[in-house]
Amino acid sequence: MDTETKNCQNCKKDFTIEPEDFKFYEKINVPAPTWCPECRAMRRFSFMNVWSLYKRICAKCGGDTLSVYSLDKPNIVYCNPCWWGDSWDGREYGMDYDPTRSFFDQLYELFLKTPWQALDNEYVSNKNSKYVNGVAYQKDCYMNFWADFCENVFYSSYENHLKDSVDCLRMIDSELCYESIGCNKCYRAFFSEECDSCTDVWFSRACSGLVNCFGCINLRNKSYCIWNEQYTREDYFKKLKEFSIDSRKMLDQLRKTAFEFWMKYPNRFYIGNSLNVNVSGNYIYESKNTHDSYLVLSVEDSRFVQFVSVASTKGCYDYTGWGNGVEKIYESSVVGEGANNIRFSHQCWPDVLDIEYSIYANACKNVFGCVNLKKKKYCILNKEYTKEEYEKLKNKIIEDMKKNPYIDEKGRVWAYGEFLPLKFAPFAYNETIAGNFFPMTEEEALNKGFKWQESKENEYKITKKTESLPDTILETEDSILNDVFACSSCDRAYRFTLGELNLMKKLSLPLPRECFNCRQSFRLTRVNLPKLYERDCQKCGNKIKTSYAPDRPEIVYCVKCYQQEFA
Repeated sequence: MDTETKNCQNCKKDFTIEPEDFKFYEKINVPAPTWCPECRAMRRFSFMNVWSLYKRICAKCGGDTLSVYSLDKPNIVYCNPCWWGDSWDGREYGMDYDPTRSFFDQLYELFLKTPWQALDNEYVSNKNSKYVNGVAYQKDCYMNFWADFCENVFYSSYENHLKDSVDCLRMIDSELCYESIGCNKCYRAFFSEECDSCTDVWFSRACSGLVNCFGCINLRNKSYCIWNEQYTREDYFKKLKEFSIDSRKMLDQLRKTAFEFWMKYPNRFYIGNSLNVNVSGNYIYESKNTHDSYLVLSVEDSRFVQFVSVASTKGCYDYTGWGNGVEKIYESSVVGEGANNIRFSHQCWPDVLDIEYSIYANACKNVFGCVNLKKKKYCILNKEYTKEEYEKLKNKIIEDMKKNPYIDEKGRVWAYGEFLPLKFAPFAYNETIAGNFFPMTEEEALNKGFKWQESKENEYKITKKTESLPDTILETEDSILNDVFACSSCDRAYRFTLGELNLMKKLSLPLPRECFNCRQSFRLTRVNLPKLYERDCQKCGNKIKTSYAPDRPEIVYCVKCYQQEFA
């Protein structure tokens, strides 16, 4: 088919569907989308609460738990041990399909009466990691989010194989790191960004192969450099001592200095590695024939994919979250670990196959319109059928969805082929990653049909101000674990844990003066948003498509110009 221009039924802006897109839709037998790529990503993101956690009581055992669902949510919440237990499997809530009612109305009824796990974890794969969310294969971790295969990691997000680290974001195969972002195969990286295969680096960005460097940018295979200048080994360590990097006050000043220094140097128009072939987007690694994608690893023959952190992913469109051996995922979020042929679904894993319009259909195969169902097949609305009955009823429901689509309060049409309607998003917009990566005001969010939630007041009694915190870790006593501090930025309460304190002692770094939310929010400001802009390379003038907006102050080069200067 030829290129076609359509008008998004959500934002009312035109968007283009390319011939290759039509081939994909035809291959998996779905209609072309009616929302533009950005609006499609936004609605998937609005289903994903990663960092907003609340106290709840388990509706099954009555015990205290931490949950992604605040008390005002209608969801029935089980603590993770109860949700993963064998005393129920979801068929107890099975419903007969009623052809006189909207399919989505019936699915929402099921949505309200089934139990939800308190935290989105592959619980059975975690060890001594109670307070984590969106994770699998964690050991001795605390407040770790969107992560796989991590050990002894605190207050960090979006990692794969990270160990003994604190306050990091987007880290892979790294160890003993602090306040670092987007680093791969690094050891002892502190306050550094987008570095590969570096050891003992401080305040460095876009470097690779460095050992013992401080405040550097765009360097390759160097040692003993400070602010991109070469030093002898003896002079390097003498200067490093003068920086007083054991002092929180000095670290805060040095970070500001580093940011100013980095701004003098050009950035490559997209961030990724040399193992990419024919890709577009940003934060793309080891991928091939993948376009308009954001923060992905080992993705092939795909488009409009975001937040894939575990290899591998093949043949997917409009897919947000995870990876790990998945294929043919379309318009779905948080689907991973061996998933194949999943459409219009959310939180379905592991080893799921041929699933549509389902939420938490875990280890299921051949299910349609199921919610909180475990290890079952040939189910519709959580009711089990024979294979023949299942296929016949599924086809009838699809035809009913085409003929009599659900229409929401904004007049948007949800026929077969659209992702789940926004009323199925169990969170307020500002609780989800949509609020971080597609920021909107409360008025804008409500006008688009999203929910909004007011911030909660402190539930803890503050005992000390951060001004009383010692400037170095050597001055810090274990008794600090008994106090509750007021964040220096937002005044919210926070405290320190024994594991965190021990790790900061191991790193010889002072404790932070801000709560996790403020520290995390700051790290997110260092990450470009998932939106691309047409602009010119600031050296050769060639056209580039980049996540650096034209009005931003950074110097931006195309790949060729960047490599000529810094390869």
